[in-house]
Amino acid sequence: MRRLSGIFLADNWLWMVLPVALCGVLAVWIDVRFVIVALMVLFVVLPMLLALLYFYYGFSPEARWSIMEKRATIDQAGITLDFTDERMKKHAILRDDVRYIIEKKDVWLMMLRGKRYTCFMLPTSVIDPDIAQRLRQLVPQAH
Repeated sequence: MRRLSGIFLADNWLWMVLPVALCGVLAVWIDVRFVIVALMVLFVVLPMLLALLYFYYGFSPEARWSIMEKRATIDQAGITLDFTDERMKKHAILRDDVRYIIEKKDVWLMMLRGKRYTCFMLPTSVIDPDIAQRLRQLVPQAH
């Protein structure tokens, strides 16, 4: 969720700063009580929006797949996930479902089609150079 929050904040920082800045300007020109409104937006409204982000994306099936024990097989069709928990069935992430890959120091985020911030994560500790090369070939837009 930390990685996803960073991406969300990088994309939407303007919409979070704008109401606070607007209230600051209104506090200077119109009434000082707008400082209280700006603080309420900063410490109440924005954390609630981030909590909604957490519940919306943190409980998605893709987030569950990211943290469960699994074996991943990569072929030309995509990635097949075989979970060690017998209650979970095999799942395939098709090549066309991966929009792009973000390579971080400790994790690879595969941004998937569907909801805007839907992603599947693979730790770099399980990715050897051969698999990394195949993942880069899977989606040509690896960052």
